[in-house]
Amino acid sequence: MNRLPNFVIIGAGKSASTWLHLALRQHPAIFMPEQETVFFEDPQYNENDLAPLVAELQSAPAQTIIGIKRPNYLCTPECAPRLAKHLPGARLIAILRNPVDRAVSQYYHLVRSGRLPVTHPDIAFSQYLNGRFDAPFIERIVLEFGLYAQGLANYRRVFSSGQMLILTDLDMRGGSLEVFKRTCRFLDVATDFVPKDLSRPRNQGVYFSPFLSLIQSLNNRGQTFDSQTGWETLRQDFVGKAARRLAVLSSRVSAATRIFLRDQEPQISLKTRSNLLRFYLPDIVKLEELTNMDLSTWKSLPNH
Repeated sequence: MNRLPNFVIIGAGKSASTWLHLALRQHPAIFMPEQETVFFEDPQYNENDLAPLVAELQSAPAQTIIGIKRPNYLCTPECAPRLAKHLPGARLIAILRNPVDRAVSQYYHLVRSGRLPVTHPDIAFSQYLNGRFDAPFIERIVLEFGLYAQGLANYRRVFSSGQMLILTDLDMRGGSLEVFKRTCRFLDVATDFVPKDLSRPRNQGVYFSPFLSLIQSLNNRGQTFDSQTGWETLRQDFVGKAARRLAVLSSRVSAATRIFLRDQEPQISLKTRSNLLRFYLPDIVKLEELTNMDLSTWKSLPNH
């Protein structure tokens, strides 16, 4: 009998979902594929053919519960009914970050991956908030994927509130171990297991411009992108594979460099942050109403 996922990390992107994925993968009672599972978002999705999904899970040990992760699921409208159709009893985990910070982090992710040119974020977000985008997928990934209430509402229509665990960056302030244990309790697995490198940051953004340009160049050699959808295709030749390895190495060096070169990190202006907050504020208010969470910190600008 084919086994299907018991839980899904549905997002959000650039909000510590990779950290949670890597931590849960270490738990002896949990099996999760190493890579993200795109099945429910795939443009070639076929509701009558679960073979691609089953193939990713076939190595799961018999006594484990199975989970998958794909941050795009949260704010991609078609994913909620697809998950409900195939996984009606699944538990869903959403880990959310201040949407303004998430948007900036997502912007830099797209820059270093080669999908956007190297431009100061103030200039880029001025264009985006005025409806001018470099490619059709930018509005969706950079801006709309931070509309969490809108995304969660789609899931609340087809899943019960008891099937959903919603975490935020505010929860992370209480300690990563407690967030991990809370997630284990939600999944009904032992809470006494402690993963390795629990406090180590994952997918840390790259801002230092020399590294940013280098990593972008390497990523462009390691993969190609569909300018309409943003979907990537990995180059499988020697050059492509070597470029991706070098990009990963450069990202790690850049992340270490940021510890010593804080002044090299370009900051968005207070005006840009204010404009982004104005864009997200109605959704933040709806999210508070939907979840009964206090998100007042998200609704204020930092002191300058």
